[in-house]
Amino acid sequence: MLKIFTFLLRIFRLILFIGYYLKELVVSSLYVAYDIITPKDLMRPGFVEVPIDLKNETAVIALVNLISMTPGSLTVDMSPDKKKIYIHAMYLFDKDAFIRKIKNELEDRIRLIFD
Repeated sequence: MLKIFTFLLRIFRLILFIGYYLKELVVSSLYVAYDIITPKDLMRPGFVEVPIDLKNETAVIALVNLISMTPGSLTVDMSPDKKKIYIHAMYLFDKDAFIRKIKNELEDRIRLIFD
C-alpha cells in the first residue's frame, strides 16, 4: 500500500512539475522573443557555477537537460564529481538570484520526483 501511495505521489509531483516547467518555458521564450524584436538589447550574458545536491544520476541528467532546453540558458559543463554544473545564461543580471532559482525551484522539484 505504501508503494502505491509513493508512486501516486511521484506522478502527482511530475504533473505539477510539467505545469511549472511549461510556464517557465513560455515566459523565457517570450522574453527572448521580445529581446530579439525590439531595438534595445537586454542581454547580459555570463557563466555561472551552480552547486548541485542531487544524488540520483537520472535526476542530474534531467536537471542538466531541462536547463539546456530553456531558451536563454545552456549547461556547458559538469565537474567530474557531479557536484557542480556550469551554465551560460543570456540574461544574467544577478548571479546569486540565478543560482537560488536553479537550486530552490528547479533542483528541488526534480528531487521530489526522482529521490
